[in-house]
Amino acid sequence: MASMIPASQLRNTTAPKKYTKVNGITKLNPAWKRWKDAQQDGQPGTTALYPKQALPVVTNMEDHKKLCEASVAAGGEEIPLAEATVATMEIMQEPEIALEAGMAADEVIDELGKVLNKYEVPMGLMNKLMVLTEYDLLEFTVDDSGSMNNTSDTVDAHRHPQTRWQEAQSRLKAMLEILAYVPFPQIHVCFLNRSDRLVLQRNGRSPEAFMADAYQQIDQAFRRPPSGTTPVLERMHESLARGEGRNVSRYLFCDGQPNGGNHAKAEIVRMLMNRPNPQGNPMTFLSCTGDDDQVEWMKDAEEIISYCAECDDFNDEADEVHRDQGTALPFTVGFYLICSLVAAMNPDDLDAMDESVPFTKSTLDNLLGIEHDERTYRHYFDCFLAAQRKRTVDRDDWGRPKRTDQLKKSFNWKPLYQDFLQAPLANQIPAVQNFKMQLAQ
Repeated sequence: MASMIPASQLRNTTAPKKYTKVNGITKLNPAWKRWKDAQQDGQPGTTALYPKQALPVVTNMEDHKKLCEASVAAGGEEIPLAEATVATMEIMQEPEIALEAGMAADEVIDELGKVLNKYEVPMGLMNKLMVLTEYDLLEFTVDDSGSMNNTSDTVDAHRHPQTRWQEAQSRLKAMLEILAYVPFPQIHVCFLNRSDRLVLQRNGRSPEAFMADAYQQIDQAFRRPPSGTTPVLERMHESLARGEGRNVSRYLFCDGQPNGGNHAKAEIVRMLMNRPNPQGNPMTFLSCTGDDDQVEWMKDAEEIISYCAECDDFNDEADEVHRDQGTALPFTVGFYLICSLVAAMNPDDLDAMDESVPFTKSTLDNLLGIEHDERTYRHYFDCFLAAQRKRTVDRDDWGRPKRTDQLKKSFNWKPLYQDFLQAPLANQIPAVQNFKMQLAQ
């Protein structure tokens, strides 16, 4: 058995089957994970934090074939792709759409599949990326204040500590690698304190050619160390004025409080709450610090601003997702990157994970890209309930148990299983509507 073989002896050996069935539920094969770990010199074969409980991540057609083989070998049936995933694949193979992504129609699925596999992006999330074509501009603003020189709570690819500035650079480049393989409008990268503005356009280039140029420009811009203050309010005001009448998706990498303190934070929230066409002008805060108190204002802002999301680093986000959704949801680095790009545009699912409401089976199928059988969906639902039982109730600034945490922990979802099994969207379930009304009070 592979589990008895030393990891060093697994290198350059034939891969075990990627998926297996455990108690009737298809999951990642532990033997494959151990083999993959060995091929990557100890780097984890999956970024899902709980691979023994997690549902399988199907990233491309090759994965789907392996998944079906595992199911049939265990006496089951082939597992179909979700309808939304099939429809998205058909759209992406249309010649004009493929050309907008810098590829030929007959290569787009394979090429996109490679990058989805690299980051473990579930196939179902391809559908979410297509919304980016509806925007005139993707604008990334990077905090280049002096505090970005401080050490982050993240590590680089070699497991070495990195600064917040380096964290922002690596996260930006990973997001751009995903974008390189899908149609997108032009991308601007700007900074809080300097006048530099990088303009990244496809110009008919392949994903690889676009990415090489984009990385070169970004690396050059980031060679200049950060210095200065945090004029978020001023830059936000300028961006909204500059983008008036256009659809602009905005992203802000930031590590702390804006200049002007509480007044500035309140004004930023007011501006974003009153911005025209929120759906056409989503806002994503990308916090880059281990000092959560300094960026709590971003988390608070997303709670009350429509089409607004806040994303921390992967490990912190994964902990939050598993607290709210349970260990069966395979929240990988790829899942996280897609959330960083488009959660603000998807308030009913990607940006609703922290509301502690289960996904319906239909939503789970569409997000992961495959049609799960009821036994598998039940596994997800049971893991959700288990996470709810384990949930800790935090305390507010006055030392009192947080009302929202108490509600999330105590709400009785178990009798509503059939509703979640059958409803297309959770928001269509009366009990969910009632729960969210209570959360908002």
